Amino acid sequence: MTVLGLRSIGRLRLSAGRRPLAAPFSPRRLPGLAFWYDAEVSGYAGGTWRDLSGNDNHAAQPTVSRQPTKTADVAGRDLLRFDGVNDALLVGSPPDLSGGLTFFVVYRVRTPVDFHGIFTASAATGTDHQQFFTLQYEQVTNQRIQVFGRSIQPNQVVSQGVDSTEKQYAIATFDDDGVDVELRDLNGIKGDTSTFAPFGTPAAMILGARYNEGTVFRFGAVDIYEIGLYTRELSPAERDQLEAYVQQRHAIAWNPRFIGDDLAWFHDVDASGFVLTSGLVDQWNDLTKYGRHWIQSGAGRPLKTIDGEGRDVVRFDGLDDLLGLAGPLPILEPLSVGLVYRLRERSDFAGILSATSPAGTDHSDFWTFRNASAASLETQLFGRSAESDPLSLSLGDSGTAQIAVWSVGSGTGELRDGGGSNTDSFGGGFGAPSAIVLGGRYADAPFGYAAIDVLATIGATRALSTSDQHRLIAWANAKWSL
Repeated sequence: MTVLGLRSIGRLRLSAGRRPLAAPFSPRRLPGLAFWYDAEVSGYAGGTWRDLSGNDNHAAQPTVSRQPTKTADVAGRDLLRFDGVNDALLVGSPPDLSGGLTFFVVYRVRTPVDFHGIFTASAATGTDHQQFFTLQYEQVTNQRIQVFGRSIQPNQVVSQGVDSTEKQYAIATFDDDGVDVELRDLNGIKGDTSTFAPFGTPAAMILGARYNEGTVFRFGAVDIYEIGLYTRELSPAERDQLEAYVQQRHAIAWNPRFIGDDLAWFHDVDASGFVLTSGLVDQWNDLTKYGRHWIQSGAGRPLKTIDGEGRDVVRFDGLDDLLGLAGPLPILEPLSVGLVYRLRERSDFAGILSATSPAGTDHSDFWTFRNASAASLETQLFGRSAESDPLSLSLGDSGTAQIAVWSVGSGTGELRDGGGSNTDSFGGGFGAPSAIVLGGRYADAPFGYAAIDVLATIGATRALSTSDQHRLIAWANAKWSL
């Protein structure tokens, strides 16, 4: 009995000493939540999306032909689908916004149309953005969304974000006097300022469309997963909490599509389609709208296979395998390139990725990213060699799967990996190449083939910021455990 008693007491003491697990974050934990709709949790029937805030401030559409449809995406996540023709939901009681506001929305634009709405607050007269604001698609040509508002003020609000073409989020905040505005998404934080003029109570708040002179218009072909609004400016720490919540709740993470309209090509061995013949790559499909696929460019073709870590790779044999980027090719300045690869065998000056003019060697007018030498244990970006000041940058080669990112523009080049970066100046400039090849080099004809495995290639027609370069490296590290 003594032994049993001691065991019992010991267990009781251990149990009593444990701290209770923290409750998972919910938008309701932050004060001031005026409404909150979540397609996974909220009821939706008869055109009414039930409010989870506790205020019974439901969003509704009484006309059956104008009601969005509850459905699921390819991952099985519930959403409300607005058709872009006449679907819209109206918030039952638009709240007073004179104390500021923060709204968050998780959405995907299925079909972009200039200035069509995702979420809007409006006065009874005039257009939504004049006295209040709209979250809308900006223009198809620039692949951006924007928060646009307070346009009757001398200093209107325009804060822009990228349309990734995937599920994404926006978190927008206006302070209590309407002066300071912030927009958050996976590309960071953008700020703007407006003229002093506190908001009042909007006459209408619309999901899936915009509002003008008492009429709902410019309907968005958009999927909305979750949306909520607070009647105050959340603190930076609270915004951090909310942002972490939407990222985790909806499994949203940065990938190269968030570069936006400047994404010139993007090939991901896991996400891209392939045209194969007996496992050999005839075409590696581009994931951007430009259709710059990798296609056979040499005597041999690489093999789509699995490496020793269980990762899908495109394997070049180092003998005659070569892929060329289908055109038309962009001007290569400014330009940023990302490459996830492994150099299986070191060889003097073997080419990994090269750009070239119609005649001469790749590095004369353009550049080659190559094995510096078999003995050096380095890779090198070498270009503009006809100039008195050529471009020459090097990185250590780990011998394992790794990522290299480089940017060129305005006479300066930068080469970066997970360990840091280095820069170099160069003379002249880069135009549009005649060819970009993967797995080798070019001097009037292909040569200098490399024995490499490639997992992803990325090109952007701008010099990526340091933050963007770090995001690209973090994406590759997380995806392939580099």
